[in-house]
Amino acid sequence: MLELYLNNPSDLVLREAKALPPIAEDEVKLKIVYGGICGSDLKVYKGLISYAAYPLRPGHEVLGKIIEAGKNVPHKVGARVVVFPNTFCGTCEYCAQGKTNICTLKQPIGVSSDGVFAQEVIIESKYIVPVPDGIDDERAVLIEPFAVTVHALKKANIQKGNSVAIVGCGTEGLFSVALANKFGANITVIDINPTKLAIARRLGENVRTVHPKDIKDELFDVVIEAAGVPESIEQSMNIVKPGGTIVAIGITCDPVNYPALKIVRSEVTIYGSIIYTLKDFAEAIEYLKDSTFDLSPVLSKIVPYTEFHQAFEDALSGNFAKIALKF
Repeated sequence: MLELYLNNPSDLVLREAKALPPIAEDEVKLKIVYGGICGSDLKVYKGLISYAAYPLRPGHEVLGKIIEAGKNVPHKVGARVVVFPNTFCGTCEYCAQGKTNICTLKQPIGVSSDGVFAQEVIIESKYIVPVPDGIDDERAVLIEPFAVTVHALKKANIQKGNSVAIVGCGTEGLFSVALANKFGANITVIDINPTKLAIARRLGENVRTVHPKDIKDELFDVVIEAAGVPESIEQSMNIVKPGGTIVAIGITCDPVNYPALKIVRSEVTIYGSIIYTLKDFAEAIEYLKDSTFDLSPVLSKIVPYTEFHQAFEDALSGNFAKIALKF
């Protein structure tokens, strides 16, 4: 069995993995079908996440098929599933409120523990979600990253006709374009990358794309910040209407200027949003069951896992949206 293994930042190899142990009663063995390369995978690859635990097997965004199941597992051998890649304790005050995404003991696999970029993996069955027959493999591999967007946009309560600015055209920005378009919003997408803006335009008829410098005095009901750089975060706070809403998806450790006078006097609401819960996975699946909801522009290409070096370099180039590995 082969796996990708990150010895240290930028030292990613394909190697023969150790033999897997017998599965426990509540575990499954998965044969991985597809694995999407996420922005956090790239940060781990480049050594930009302080709590990443090297060496480790990367990857968390996968579709697999159950090839073995413990006796207490409610899913059958042969079922297609996606991995829910953030552990939670189920007992802390946040888990008790259903907020497992901010569990005090949360561990992201592929970052602080071994991930799932391998031909076969074993995982606890509470961290897998079945995929309905009506969703094909190429859509199913998008469930996990799309759940991030589902979780985030619920906070904004976007209505038909709302003006929505989406700042940043990474995967989550593009998913935000697609979902806001489904809600009937009038969408302006802001990015410096013309390739990404072209992808955004394929996601809906009511999508306008602009360079950040081309936004002058316009204000928006809702601003989705999905770039995670200080300039875009600051612009997001400058272009929201009085009484408007900002949803912050992008992450940065750099300092950001906070316009306290505007935020307070204009009663602007700012929501932080991090990953998802199992409920968001279920809602993402419901959206994806609708064959008229087209997310295909977000999946730029699928390549064999043996071409992982080129796949990671392409993902880092900024010239592609989602790239998936085929195992």
